[in-house]
Amino acid sequence: MGILLIMAAIMAAWVLQTLFGTYQLKDFNRNYSVMRARGPVSIGRSKGIVRTGVVLLMSLDKDKKITDARKMQGLTIFAKFKSLPLLENQNLLHIDPVVYNKMDRFTQKAFDEAVDIYKKVAKGEEIPPSRSPIGGLIASVTKK
Repeated sequence: MGILLIMAAIMAAWVLQTLFGTYQLKDFNRNYSVMRARGPVSIGRSKGIVRTGVVLLMSLDKDKKITDARKMQGLTIFAKFKSLPLLENQNLLHIDPVVYNKMDRFTQKAFDEAVDIYKKVAKGEEIPPSRSPIGGLIASVTKK
């Protein structure tokens, strides 16, 4: 009887995670669509297992100036996108160091990735798929 209760609790948690994950994905798609309608969007992320993760969306004008920036940051599936006015009116490729240093390290990592991806796309390079934190850990352990 106890094992059935544990299995039911695990199944309920899995269903809830799926539902909330779907809601979070819809929030991403909605924010991305709104920003994409205005122009190119640069996306960066900083992933973590037991630390906060960040997804950063930045809408750009023709001069690579950030017109809108939104950030989703958190440990759980309850995180939502919030406006990040700190980055608005900054040049994506030449950000003011004072502004950059005002961001927390997770947001800085996401910003750096967004810049790197933007540069690669501008050159026509292919973006390699990124590893999950667990996949990176496994790869580092299995390297010879």
